[in-house]
Amino acid sequence: MQLVELLDRANKGYPEGTLCEYYDPGTGKLRPGSGDTLAQFVVLELTETFDPEASEEDQITEAIRALERGAHDLLRTIWALRASRDDGA
Repeated sequence: MQLVELLDRANKGYPEGTLCEYYDPGTGKLRPGSGDTLAQFVVLELTETFDPEASEEDQITEAIRALERGAHDLLRTIWALRASRDDGA
């Protein structure tokens, strides 16, 4: 699988399909978008962890791992903010 195919697959699940604003639809290369830094983050993570030599299954597994790690980091940040609100800090 090529990078652009992986990005296109991910874009199908992203709200309003705005991931494609951050990559070239022909090559998968990064391009500047505007306004949705979460979409930008997703494209960067997928681009930086993509291995063109890996099997399709391994590429998808790595993409899921990278995004799950990001989701975990976001959840920890949310929990910290909730805790600070609850503690009155």
